[in-house]
Amino acid sequence: MKMRYDCLPCLFRQTLESARMVTDDEEIIKDILKKYSKMLPELIDSEATAPMIAEEMQGYIKKVSGVSDPYAEIKEKNLDSAFKLLPLVKKEIAEAEDPLLAALLMSAMGNSIDAGVSLNVNIKDNIERALKESFAHSDYQQFLGELKEADELLFIADNTGEAVFDKLLLKKIKEDYDLNITYAVRETAVLNDITAEGALELGIDQYAEIIKSGSKAPGMIMDSASKEFLKHYQKADLVISKGQGNLESLYGIESGIYFLLKAKCDVIAEVLNVNEGDFVFLYS
Repeated sequence: MKMRYDCLPCLFRQTLESARMVTDDEEIIKDILKKYSKMLPELIDSEATAPMIAEEMQGYIKKVSGVSDPYAEIKEKNLDSAFKLLPLVKKEIAEAEDPLLAALLMSAMGNSIDAGVSLNVNIKDNIERALKESFAHSDYQQFLGELKEADELLFIADNTGEAVFDKLLLKKIKEDYDLNITYAVRETAVLNDITAEGALELGIDQYAEIIKSGSKAPGMIMDSASKEFLKHYQKADLVISKGQGNLESLYGIESGIYFLLKAKCDVIAEVLNVNEGDFVFLYS
């Protein structure tokens, strides 16, 4: 989806937060902000998506700071928070009337852990909201019908903390259905997104083949897709795209995808015709 003007101040905030994570040097921070500011006139008229712009800025921040993973500490905090609530989430899924639907919902709930939008997320509050309100939009019945016939599922991953809950969803699918699952992650560390190393540490390879997507952006940029990703994408019977960054990169551009996420800002909520904070499982 094309970037909206409303995304520009959000990207500025994200850039400033990232800059402060890697340095206390005001001159370097100023240089980073000037880089973004100089891009603005072209961005207003461009067809770029927000993840494309974030990719350029995050790459620049790494270059001038020498820090290869600015969000490493944030990711550890995200994981710690997720693991503390993992027993509760497991219990809710196990006791649900429809455990697969509950696993999907808890995976969507995990998408609230998004450092690109906010560095402070109360996961427990999001669990309670998800259990109370469920999905604002759900194409679950269509998904269920296709899942019964599927041989290949491609899951395009998003953030590190939510991957803890993605694992529960992948486990449930593998328990109930005989199909191959591929879990596609970012090519390299960007924001708090999951990498291949992180996915392996979480044990996601127990239920899915982990591949690098080729994208260095906090979203799935198809022009950057690796040959391996394209191979799995083309043969997949089902594709699940997780999170806002992947939605911003794929929605309205690619088709035949199930988008699983929390609408964390007014822009995304408006595009999906839901309210900010709603959980969504949408086929497009």
